[in-house]
Amino acid sequence: MPTTVVALALGRWPLSSQACQVFGFFNMFTLVQSVLSLCNISINRYVIVCKPFRFPTIYTTKRSIMMIIACTSISIIISTPPLFGWAEYGYVDEQFYCFCLWPKSPSYAFFMIGVCFGIPLTVMAICNVLIFTAVQASKKRTARSSRSSMAISKNISIQESSSDTEVQTKTEKDKKEKRETENKKEHKNVDMVDVQVEMSDSNTETNDVKKRLSKLPSNKVKAEDIRLALALAICVVCFFISWFPFCISMLIGIYAPNAVSNDFHLATLLIGYSNSCMNPVIYGIINKRIGKGFRDLFCRCRCCSKEKL
Repeated sequence: MPTTVVALALGRWPLSSQACQVFGFFNMFTLVQSVLSLCNISINRYVIVCKPFRFPTIYTTKRSIMMIIACTSISIIISTPPLFGWAEYGYVDEQFYCFCLWPKSPSYAFFMIGVCFGIPLTVMAICNVLIFTAVQASKKRTARSSRSSMAISKNISIQESSSDTEVQTKTEKDKKEKRETENKKEHKNVDMVDVQVEMSDSNTETNDVKKRLSKLPSNKVKAEDIRLALALAICVVCFFISWFPFCISMLIGIYAPNAVSNDFHLATLLIGYSNSCMNPVIYGIINKRIGKGFRDLFCRCRCCSKEKL
């Protein structure tokens, strides 16, 4: 981006042609790396939301490192063909930066649109649809579980009320029998023991039910995963909106180079560049933990600046 700003201010590429090829390669590499990283994270969110029990075995530290290395290696491989004759890196006058010269190799342009835009976005869309479906199913299960819990709690209250009524009735009956005759004292004591045993059994059953209710699974961890998945879905949508016009500009540059003004081509590039600042904002707003991390980082930097002054 800094070289684009300098070229835009000067109206020309300020460095050598070899430097332009290097910058063109790294522009392509970082673009492909961004797309594949989003795709990789989408798969990660799908597994943790839809297959939570398999997540620890799939995403071990070693495997995660291997996935990152694979993502980087694929990005390098896809970006090297223009260095060996399939297409060419050079200065794009309309957009004031060094990138692949698409009109010189339409086949590579279609290859990049398919590999770096079509396939990853398809995978991301499928993952997010499956995540959305799993979240909806989880909400329905939670609603049914809540209704069941309320029904069980209601039954417990009815049982406790019924037990209290039975105890009160038996106690009044025993008092009446005591006033009528002292000869039934022993029988009354036996009845009271039976009532206490029944109360104990009822309380034991109630406590068992309450324990089962307390062991219902908590949704706190999954709720956080769902919020991260939502943030990723928004990032994917923003990525598509930001870079789709650039793909249109590519096709226009190949088949109708004079159909639109240079301002259109430059605007599509700037819109694509704007995507780089969206993800931290999206994650910082939706995820409280990441937002707190940003605040702590900025506060720490500000405190260090004040100490230096």
